[in-house]
Amino acid sequence: MFESLSEEPFRFPYYLLAWSVTVALMGFVIFPWAMLAYKIWHGNKPIDEDLRDELLQRSWFFGWALAGAAVVFVMLDYVIVDDDWLGLPAGPMHVVFYLAFLALAGWWMMYFFSLEDFFQGLTLAVIYLYLPTALLLITWGHRWNLLFTYILTWLKDPKPT
Repeated sequence: MFESLSEEPFRFPYYLLAWSVTVALMGFVIFPWAMLAYKIWHGNKPIDEDLRDELLQRSWFFGWALAGAAVVFVMLDYVIVDDDWLGLPAGPMHVVFYLAFLALAGWWMMYFFSLEDFFQGLTLAVIYLYLPTALLLITWGHRWNLLFTYILTWLKDPKPT
């Protein structure tokens, strides 16, 4: 049971990166989810009236910007990991790109929603990215999502070390 975990330590970040990119690419369509994520993060406190009026516009800008960044991250990962280009090891590079993508999402949440610090943005980014991931895993499973399986074709499978 534990032998498979030690053989493939980079499988989990590989799937985390793929799911993060999948939800971010769906931001082209589900950008209102950022509004709901903000309301979940904000809690029962009343939202400032000016921010409430701009919330849909801010979520639209964030959804499109993060989707564009997701495309860039997948292309960079493909170029850096591909044997014909740089040929760096897939597992560690997936970890680096996952952490960089999550940090960028947190920073952009902080910027687009005028939050006070990075960790508020990171919390909001985690809500934005991983509640839909949990719903997609529960409803469709990881092999039935066509966008997810397409993204997995672009990410090189990490080999056991």
